Amino acid sequence: MPPTIYARRIDPETGDAAFDAATRTWLPALSPELAVVQNVLRTPLGSAARDRTFGVEPVEQDLPNAAARWRQNVLVALRRWITSGFLRDVEVTPEVRRFPQGAALFYVVSFKGRDGRRQSTPQTRAP
Repeated sequence: MPPTIYARRIDPETGDAAFDAATRTWLPALSPELAVVQNVLRTPLGSAARDRTFGVEPVEQDLPNAAARWRQNVLVALRRWITSGFLRDVEVTPEVRRFPQGAALFYVVSFKGRDGRRQSTPQTRAP
């Protein structure tokens, strides 16, 4: 039986770890793979002090190829986990929506973890 890996649940909107005030404990992640993906996606490339290669390079959302650039940047950011087999069949679905104030990039990342179950991040707005 594989060892249990504990990871904290990450709020996809704020990037904060979820805490249950009633039990005074951190809420566990739905899966370790989802916790890794959410942490990578919430971190701008170069801002993690311990590893400057951790995170996603941001894109200018008004560019005509913003969705394709974001997709590529996410796949590059997750490459080490894809290569190791921790994440499989990773799909990034970006969508640029135009508003009077400007463009906004929304995306979903879906993947299979080590247990073979397909998981997805909630639809999120790119930074």
